[in-house]
Amino acid sequence: MDKDKALNVVYEYTIGDNSILVELREGDGLNQESYKLLIEAMRKLIEEYKDQSEVPKKLALCFVDISNYFYFHEGVYTKVEEVLFEDAVHEISSLANRLFE
Repeated sequence: MDKDKALNVVYEYTIGDNSILVELREGDGLNQESYKLLIEAMRKLIEEYKDQSEVPKKLALCFVDISNYFYFHEGVYTKVEEVLFEDAVHEISSLANRLFE
């Protein structure tokens, strides 16, 4: 995956119409394919920007307080699903922190 594709994937799955966040809130669950692609894109961007002092403003916007946007209404998901989603949130948040180190 090249940098431009990685940026587009991050934009689409964090703040776009196909946002993972929106799907979770709407009770659609976690699309595993989208999630894996997002993680791959984030890892690519961490490598791309690791030696740079700045990242694109839009990319930074995608991860500002991202963990605050991962919420779901109680009773929509099973406890097992909630744990799975919380693990996904943790991984995305952790990678976002690495991007800005």
